[in-house]
Amino acid sequence: MKRLLSIALLLAAAPLTVSAGAPRTDIDDLAQVTGLSPRMVQMVVGAPTAYAEYLTQYDFARHRMQQVLGSQRFEDLLAGHAIRLDDGRMVAIEVAQR
Repeated sequence: MKRLLSIALLLAAAPLTVSAGAPRTDIDDLAQVTGLSPRMVQMVVGAPTAYAEYLTQYDFARHRMQQVLGSQRFEDLLAGHAIRLDDGRMVAIEVAQR
């Protein structure tokens, strides 16, 4: 019984593990393209209060992302849509509700 329960828990958690890994890759891709750190990208698209440096670096990071991606792609990204980077890669991130 314990073995079946363990297997069921592993199978139930497997899709969560796969989907949780995908956004991280996209954040890393955006960081590489914009020249920002993954933490700064996450600060712009994530919950604003989670970062100590939010008050001092948010405006810089947001402006940098908007400058590199362009206004339309930046707004699409923040709206939760997939965007195509200049090198052809598609990225999408789960944006926190503000």
